[in-house]
Amino acid sequence: MINFCNVFIRFTPMAALLVLLSVVGCAPKLPPGTIQETPEAAWRSFRDNYCAPTEAPGVLISASLRYTRVVPTRRTNLTRVSMWGNFDGAMRLDIAAGIGKLLAHIRENGDGLLVYYPSENIAYAHINPVLGATRLGMPFPFSLNTLARVTMGDFSELAPKKYGNARPDGDHYIYEVNHGSIRSITLDKAGHPIIIEGTAPDAYEEKRMWQLSVERYGDEPLPLPGRVVLTMDDGEQGVLRVKSRELKTKAWPNESTDLELPEGALIKRLDNGYTSIKQ
Repeated sequence: MINFCNVFIRFTPMAALLVLLSVVGCAPKLPPGTIQETPEAAWRSFRDNYCAPTEAPGVLISASLRYTRVVPTRRTNLTRVSMWGNFDGAMRLDIAAGIGKLLAHIRENGDGLLVYYPSENIAYAHINPVLGATRLGMPFPFSLNTLARVTMGDFSELAPKKYGNARPDGDHYIYEVNHGSIRSITLDKAGHPIIIEGTAPDAYEEKRMWQLSVERYGDEPLPLPGRVVLTMDDGEQGVLRVKSRELKTKAWPNESTDLELPEGALIKRLDNGYTSIKQ
C-alpha cells in the first residue's frame, strides 16, 4: 500500500494538489504538554487536544460548587452538584447542600430550561436556558451542555477554528477572537486553555462580561480541568471542583433525564409567549 505522506509526485498540477491534501490530512497531532514557541503552534495544540468533541453519547460528573454573591450583600454557599445526561439530548443538574438536602433540580434540553425548587414546590421554565438561568439569579454564560463538555476537556463550542490577533503575555498567549459571545482566549505555551472571556445576555440590564478560568488540571494523559472558576463582572463567582467524571458508552434513557414535577407544583414561565412545558 502506498503511503501518500511519503510520496512525492511531480507530473501534473492535479497530482501535486492531491499530494498536498494528503500531507495535510496526515499531519500528526501535537502531543499534550509540549511547549510551543509560537502562538500559532500553541493554538494548533489547543485545537488538536481540547476542541475534539467526544464520541461518547453521555456523561456523569460529580463536583463541589462554591458560589459567592455580592449583591445585595456578600454571601457564599458551598454545595454539591451532580450533572448527567446526553450531549445530543437532555442534561440534568442536581444541587444539594453539604448535609445532603436537595436544593434544586435543573433540566435542560431542546425545549429550554426547567428548574424546580423542592422547598418552595415551584418550578420555573424558560425557552432559552441562558436567559432562564440569568432570571433565576444564576448568570450562566452558556448552557449546561457546554459546561459538561468543558469539564470533559472539550472547548470546541467556545473556540473558533481561527483567531484574529495573538500576543505573548509572560508564559501565556492571548488570542483575540470573534466567536458568538467569546472575545478572547488565553492559552499557556503548551496549549492548555487558561482563560476564556466573553459576554452574556442579562435579563434586566445590558450584556455582562464574564471570565472562565481553569485553575487546575488533572494528571490524565490529556490533562482535564480539575478546578474551573466562573467570574462575572460584578464579582459574582462560582468555583467548580470536579471530584469524578465518567463518559458513558450508552446514552442515558429518557426516564433517567426526565424531571417529573410533584402533583400540586406551581409552574411559572419566565418568558413571554410560551405557555406549555415539555418534559
